[in-house]
Amino acid sequence: MTRRLFAFLFCGWIAWRCLDPSAVAQSPSSRFQPLRGQKILLKGDSIARGYGFGNYTDPSLLRTIPGIGSILLGENLSHPPAFETVANIWQGLRPDGTPKTVDTLAAELNANIRQGNVTTGDWLIYEDAGEVNQGIHPAPSPWKKDIYLNYRQSLRDMVHAIEDVVDRSHIVFMTMFDYDPKSPRCRWDAPLDMAGRTGNDAIRDEAAELGIRVIDMNRIMDAVNDYLREKGWGRPVGPDGIHPNVYGNFVMALAILGELGAPIANWKLDPLYRHFSHPNKGGDVATVWGFTRDPDDAQRIEILNDLRRIVVRETARSSSAVAPPTVTPPLACGVPGILRHGRLLGRVVRQPAGTSRPVIYEVGKLFQLDREHGLLVASLREEGGHDFEVGNDGLVFKNLQELAPEKAIAINRLDPNYRLKSNGASAIQGRFPVSGAFVPLGAKLPDGRTHPAAGTGILFSGTLTFLPDRTQGHPQAGKDDREIEVVQLRWDGSSLRVTGRDFVRQFAGVDVGRVGLSNAIADGAGLLCPFAADDGSYVVVVRFEFDRNAWKAVRVGRPFHQAAVPHTSARSPTQPRVYRWLETEASILRDGPRYLVYTRGYDMKGRVYSSTDGLNYTFLFDHYNYNAPQTLNQGLDGSIYLMTNRGPGLLRNPLLAFPLCGQTFREPWVIHDERRVHVYDPQEREIPFVDHAVGANLFLEGRWRHFVTYRVTGLHETDGEGAPQGPHTGLYLDELVYDRVVKPPFGLEPR
Repeated sequence: MTRRLFAFLFCGWIAWRCLDPSAVAQSPSSRFQPLRGQKILLKGDSIARGYGFGNYTDPSLLRTIPGIGSILLGENLSHPPAFETVANIWQGLRPDGTPKTVDTLAAELNANIRQGNVTTGDWLIYEDAGEVNQGIHPAPSPWKKDIYLNYRQSLRDMVHAIEDVVDRSHIVFMTMFDYDPKSPRCRWDAPLDMAGRTGNDAIRDEAAELGIRVIDMNRIMDAVNDYLREKGWGRPVGPDGIHPNVYGNFVMALAILGELGAPIANWKLDPLYRHFSHPNKGGDVATVWGFTRDPDDAQRIEILNDLRRIVVRETARSSSAVAPPTVTPPLACGVPGILRHGRLLGRVVRQPAGTSRPVIYEVGKLFQLDREHGLLVASLREEGGHDFEVGNDGLVFKNLQELAPEKAIAINRLDPNYRLKSNGASAIQGRFPVSGAFVPLGAKLPDGRTHPAAGTGILFSGTLTFLPDRTQGHPQAGKDDREIEVVQLRWDGSSLRVTGRDFVRQFAGVDVGRVGLSNAIADGAGLLCPFAADDGSYVVVVRFEFDRNAWKAVRVGRPFHQAAVPHTSARSPTQPRVYRWLETEASILRDGPRYLVYTRGYDMKGRVYSSTDGLNYTFLFDHYNYNAPQTLNQGLDGSIYLMTNRGPGLLRNPLLAFPLCGQTFREPWVIHDERRVHVYDPQEREIPFVDHAVGANLFLEGRWRHFVTYRVTGLHETDGEGAPQGPHTGLYLDELVYDRVVKPPFGLEPR
């Protein structure tokens, strides 16, 4: 799609959203919700670099905006995100006018991404106080004409260049203040060359078109300046009229955090009081650069509190928090917006029983516990061997910040002392990612009656039997060594309990041995979940119902498959049974009156099956797909998309989402491109892996939200070489944003 067509579609979408009140209800929350590992990054010029004392050398944290922000975050959050600046890379022009390094904001930020300074999930705050016609942009510089349009184009290119890593909801612009600076081009409220529009107007106008939130720092600092002058102290900037002093830095740091949703009106300022004191009282500030009169220590504290009140007041008046930000815009055929939250979980904090090597979280499934709580069940992989999964942990949460590994509840663990059913040989039986379902407290049946199983759930964890050294599946393992662990759960509103555990090889008389990739779906008072035979020779859908004590399999449909038996490989008798399969890793969803099941075939085809009763399926269509994990998912608006990788072979990056239109999967959008997000050795082949992605609709924080969980790992962590876990390996989360919500099951609408 050309940029011009993209802009046309996007502008139309913005206009439509402005007329649709339901769109605002589904926009991402403006509340500050930092996750572990995320950073707040200030990208700018000398103001970002820090000139609060009139120099770049003072060691005090007050010299910089990130320094003050870090103090506030550390005092008020248990797990504060880092607050840093983004490195400036531009080094000017050569004599012939070509750039020495980069010559655009877009190129500079992409260079920071390649260096690992900026990554998915980070917030990017953009500040510019320099000459509006002489930023980082292609030569010739400065601009002689079309300054307003050129500046907007520079901002637009910057956003388009990085939004596949830092999405629009995590980008913030700010207007700029100035008080009689020497350069007329540093006057951001001065008219430029287009119908009286100013530099600040260019920022506001481009932000409005892109759906980027804006901090009106011009308004905020003007209010602060009026206060300081009225009190007779001076100004929030130094004598140069543009660089903020330590109080100006405080205002800017507070305004940034307030715009991100931090409750700054109630935050503690105590640590700042000491820093703002005179040196003889242990402080950092002998005199305030830009003040004409020196406040005593008590007055300095009073100024901090007064300035905080001004920031809170002005932020409430001008902040874009009243209109939550848009994200990468939805296009045709159900392509949603996207928020990239980054890595949720990495290393475990408690070594799981039966393991001794490093263990990391990988594949996640999300479930609804009640109107306020979700459950993340995250799989655990031990270093070494072929995808040696050792169990699953459950994490209960009301918001994403509560997903902390120290709060994990053990759902199941490997059996380190397993004996083969056939000959009693020593082995180790792993526990793999779960499928299943949970009926939340407060759930209703379609007819409005209370759901009889509310507060209960069932999980299915596949097993795989390994050699004692954990390096590969046990070649002597047979059909009976591939059981499914069934875990019964109950939630009472405050605690999650495992109420039952069993190992099965049959459901309702049909042999099973492989768990589906998706969760089960609700069907009246029951649940429908797909399984495969242990050797992947067929797929079958099972109906479960609650008998007042536990979930039980009550009916199965006809087993089905379409994949032809190959002459070699998957069905060859010379290959260990543990690695044989035809179709497997099924996913299921409800599409209006029909049910759909999707399978991954060994013959590099993905297949879609259709049913009218949820149990018995007929082949609908197939499509070519490399042999990678594939899941069919359904967004909040009812649209359907397939998440997988294109390959070939073991190339599982990037992770892509293909929207389903009729019986065709259209061109995809990118969920996560790990080589784009993080730096890897270019000599290393076929890494990294980004796979096993599954979507889920959750009612969280008073609204319906659609999340995508997936793992990032390295090829040689899972191919038997036993490579150590990489610095970015873990469980990742994205959020897809839809314009409307088709009523999900269980009736958990707002009260």
